[in-house]
Amino acid sequence: MQKRLIFIIVFLKLTNAYSPNLINQWLIWNVGQGQWITYVQNDTCTHYDFGGEIFALKKIKPLFNKLCKNKINSMYLSHADWDHYSFYQFILKNSKEACWKLKPDEQLKKITTEIPYCAKILADPTKLIFMSEASSQRNDSSTVLLKHQFLIPGDSTKKQEKKWSRHISKSENIHFLILGHHGSRTSTSENLLEQLPNLKMVFASARFKKYGHPHPEVLQRLSQHQLSVIRTESWGSVLMR
Repeated sequence: MQKRLIFIIVFLKLTNAYSPNLINQWLIWNVGQGQWITYVQNDTCTHYDFGGEIFALKKIKPLFNKLCKNKINSMYLSHADWDHYSFYQFILKNSKEACWKLKPDEQLKKITTEIPYCAKILADPTKLIFMSEASSQRNDSSTVLLKHQFLIPGDSTKKQEKKWSRHISKSENIHFLILGHHGSRTSTSENLLEQLPNLKMVFASARFKKYGHPHPEVLQRLSQHQLSVIRTESWGSVLMR
């Protein structure tokens, strides 16, 4: 029997009513091949990458405006691949305030100057697992982050996973994983999965028919670990409360 965690997955509809009480929600956006993950709170939206395919923007714009437009939008970026930061101008134009929480890749000096660093001290328990390193391969320069049981590895390759996975304690309660490189065979190694014994569910943001992600080899490894896979391509944007 597959491991499962009891939680609520809400398919996002613009008619949803939101409680005036404290908001703490994870949002995995349906952006096609890309990565955009947001932690939504009453006054802030924290984005862990913010990219994807341009066709998705029209559909998600109303939802962004409803959840994040009148808030401070703080931003993390894993690495300098377009499908991880392509919506940065959209966030800039549709935010009360947008700012960096962590310095982005040196290859992105243009958007570094367009977006200021967060001047206000915002409470944020995001844990830096691995800081990006200079590399001829952009995927090997991915910054890896952990927040509230969510592990976000960017496009880390198996080689890179070996470097940072040993810094993760097996007793750590990491329950959710954003699939590295959208589920490419180059990521989500057996070595990594063995370091995550408390993992319950993984998420993949990709278009299978166009890119073949997540790859069959990755799905097989996940199945052997009795892990459920949520594909935004099939489920749409996912909100977890």
